[in-house]
Amino acid sequence: MQAETMQQEPLVICAAITGGAPARANTPHHPVSPKAIADEALACWRAGAAIVHCHARLEDGTPTNDLMAYRDLLARIRDTGCEAIVNFSAGDNGGRSGHEERLAVIESGADVVSLGGGSFNLGARAYDNPPAWRREMATRMKARGVTPEFELFDLGQIHGLHWLGEQGLMPARPMVTLGVGIPGALPADIDVVLATIRLLPPGAHWSMSCQSRDYAVVERLMLVAYAMGGHIRTGLEDHFHIRPGVLAKSNAEFVDKWVNMAALWGRPVASVDVTRTLLGIGKPSATLQAVRA
Repeated sequence: MQAETMQQEPLVICAAITGGAPARANTPHHPVSPKAIADEALACWRAGAAIVHCHARLEDGTPTNDLMAYRDLLARIRDTGCEAIVNFSAGDNGGRSGHEERLAVIESGADVVSLGGGSFNLGARAYDNPPAWRREMATRMKARGVTPEFELFDLGQIHGLHWLGEQGLMPARPMVTLGVGIPGALPADIDVVLATIRLLPPGAHWSMSCQSRDYAVVERLMLVAYAMGGHIRTGLEDHFHIRPGVLAKSNAEFVDKWVNMAALWGRPVASVDVTRTLLGIGKPSATLQAVRA
């Protein structure tokens, strides 16, 4: 009897390029100028990433949530010829950005904007994502055709995800990123990850921002994501070693690694167009053209 072939959903690879950590605090290869971030976005797209997740920075590498900095970054990325889906962070910039400034990221022209799943203690400080603000974020994104990337940092935040769904503010198959290994967030533990994904809305597309400093832990969890039908988020925002004890020299190295691994194991890598269809992400915003005009 002929064995049935299991259909695998194409693997979406997201390159998390820079993050909001102090410039080069963890690796000398950290891209922190707007030009370097845009160049890395291009390289990651060429390597096979369908999505690039970016935090804006000033010329000196200082993280910022300034709307014009984000619009400038988007223009730089597109001017390189990069066609990847652009996902901008609306995080609190290490506690320096208020809620209104974070809301303004929706107007940047990005295809996708992050939406914190709830408040929690991030190390020694509070990361404040109150319900009313999250609802306003989701409402504005829906009105402007921007896809939310729901960032879940705690098991209890799944309630907030379903709460937004009950109000019609969540896509049928939401895009979810689990914050794992971050102080105060989900522990970098396989059992915790498995318990979390079981509670996600049916059909949710999920990946992990795995920020453990232990290379073996990161590799195990990323393999779990791959094996369980999740997607891959990788890059210098989240981890720094391409192999044990060896620093990656670029974000594209991580992307290339997962493209090769997917080929070895027989899972197709999603193109940008396939990813837009899969995640329900519309065509690029007209904001970029408006800014240039």
